[in-house]
Amino acid sequence: MSFLRIAQISQVKTSNLVESNALSLFRRFRLGSILRQCSIGKGKGHPIEYMLYLMLIIMLQGSRSLFSGIASLQASKLKSPLNSMLNNEHYNWRNLLYRISSRFARLCPTPEGKISALIIDDTAKEKTGRRVENSSWFVDHCRKAYYMGYQAIVSAWYNGVVTIPLDFELKIGKSRIKHANKSHYHKGTHTEHRQRMAKQKKTKIAESLIRRAIQRGFRFRYLLWDSWYNNSSSLRFVFGTLRSKGIDLVAMVKRDGQKYLWGDKFITVKELYRKSGKWQHNQSTGIMYKAVVVGVLDKHSANHPESQTVLGYVRMCFFRYPQHKRYKALICTEVNLGEMEILSIYLRRWSIEVVFKDLKQYFGYDQSKSSKYAPQIADLTIRCIFYNMFCSLKYNYPSKSTEQLMIEFYSEMEDNWLDIFCSLVFINNAKRLLEYALSLGYSDLAQLLNDYDLVIKQFMHRHWYENEIEEMDKSLIALKGYRKAS
Repeated sequence: MSFLRIAQISQVKTSNLVESNALSLFRRFRLGSILRQCSIGKGKGHPIEYMLYLMLIIMLQGSRSLFSGIASLQASKLKSPLNSMLNNEHYNWRNLLYRISSRFARLCPTPEGKISALIIDDTAKEKTGRRVENSSWFVDHCRKAYYMGYQAIVSAWYNGVVTIPLDFELKIGKSRIKHANKSHYHKGTHTEHRQRMAKQKKTKIAESLIRRAIQRGFRFRYLLWDSWYNNSSSLRFVFGTLRSKGIDLVAMVKRDGQKYLWGDKFITVKELYRKSGKWQHNQSTGIMYKAVVVGVLDKHSANHPESQTVLGYVRMCFFRYPQHKRYKALICTEVNLGEMEILSIYLRRWSIEVVFKDLKQYFGYDQSKSSKYAPQIADLTIRCIFYNMFCSLKYNYPSKSTEQLMIEFYSEMEDNWLDIFCSLVFINNAKRLLEYALSLGYSDLAQLLNDYDLVIKQFMHRHWYENEIEEMDKSLIALKGYRKAS
């Protein structure tokens, strides 16, 4: 009998859900039950929970793509079941993500005295293939460059300790890529519905994300977004719907030509900055600040500011950081809050940038290389689910970074795999060891135990290493003789 080879080690990894710490994490979130509630399952073949476990391993290994991860695990037979799951247009992935997030909210509630918030922001989802479904041109304002793909508009819930993604939409832009494939999803399916929603304006998508978060029972005191989401439509939604629910907006505003009502005058942000009085100084931070209360006008109600309707009043705060000449302007619908308190609340918006960074750096944000729209939705949903699960670990250990938690989690999985592998090695070689002892003339077990160290040493040197150990660093590509990518 030959020594257990690399394929058998990979088999230990891919069939070890029952005894791994991944199972305890899945059980903590009741993943199996939630999958059934969402009607995400298969009549035969590998269950969805097992497919998610496979994607978790590929993610933790840091593979460049799902295919290369499957190849490294010697699990090419699982490629079709995995693709079948990701390409299923009927699965309601949004419902699954919300249910997992709701489970997180029960496991990790907002601590007493902490402020909860819903954060809206977007990030690039680049897809470079010219035939990617629904691929469009977008502008990355951070890099000041165009990119091909989608714009992931994300709503994230901050519970006072950690921030988790609740929902997202892969926005389809108006500037389509030439020769990009057109998708053909059946009307009424989950993917077709999301495709229609993704063609709306960014502010309309943000409004839908907020409404769904409220309908799903998530409680938050503040809504945070940057200046790109401020327009008459979104502010009308804030004053007309959210304020009555006890939710206030804290947002940054652009230094543009939009006019506000200050007393009986209609002036812009730049004019308000000049006329708002003297700076006050915060001794501990060195930040200078000042504020005024102004009325927000509905631009859609009339052409001239004098005829426009006042949507509501906000506290507009101006801040200038030490050694920075340019100022920042924030608005808050709760006009009684102090300037530094408003700034402190808005700075929590940065936590969604940490979510984007972690998703891209540690959770395989770009591992899916599919050119279809449905797998992009499914793949990003699964990444967000894994992120929420690891955030539940971070909730109990806030001092640990996401990377540290993932390394510890994967190390525990590797230790478990090694224990199982060593057990299999012993089972496969125990009989050979006894047969070798008989060939040396040991017929009594007590005699063998007395000379056990000598016998095992001879057995290891003569029968263990003779052309039976295969190099563990050989990949599947090397074994099959495929050429290496240049």
